Amino acid sequence: KTWSFFVYMPRFFAYWTGISPVIHFLSRGEYRFARRVAEGMLVYYAVIGAACYWDFLFGFAYLIAPHLEDVVFFGGISYMWHCYVEPSDPLNQYINSVTILDGHDNIWNEDYHVVHHDSPATHWTEVVKHYDTHKDEYVKHRATVFRDCEEGQMLYWMLSQQWDELAKHFVDMKGELDHEGKKELILRRLRYKVTYRDLHLEWE
Repeated sequence: KTWSFFVYMPRFFAYWTGISPVIHFLSRGEYRFARRVAEGMLVYYAVIGAACYWDFLFGFAYLIAPHLEDVVFFGGISYMWHCYVEPSDPLNQYINSVTILDGHDNIWNEDYHVVHHDSPATHWTEVVKHYDTHKDEYVKHRATVFRDCEEGQMLYWMLSQQWDELAKHFVDMKGELDHEGKKELILRRLRYKVTYRDLHLEWE
């Protein structure tokens, strides 16, 4: 549902502003990490406050507005990267992280987003090689892979519910699904609601 994006955005705002990471670290007893994030937030927002005190228009135009723009832009991209979840395997990173082949806006190979989570230490110049080396895993898990598109297009197709357009660009790594099968799979993965139990399993 389109409204789920707007439900997600406040959560992303809490993350991007540093609030939810601090709460997360505190809840896990990782006080050193919580303190370091809080200290960084204090410095960052102190700079914004000082700039606005000196000249509010300058502070708003050069610090507050870009910060809010970041929340909207990166919130949308984050939503697009991770909105596909297989009900039978909700923590499978090959499914809940999108891969785009022959992407139109592949900056630093970010379109191979699974690698970002599976092997975060991999240098961006080695990302495609990592994908090729582990391609059997993408096939095994019928990874969420699209071709010949880019993040902004995909977000627009999702929010405007253009499922046929998404299915048109979806790559069935097993080569078994027709157009309707691809659309059914896409909708099944988009409709799943992640539960607290899923998150608990991930944190264990």
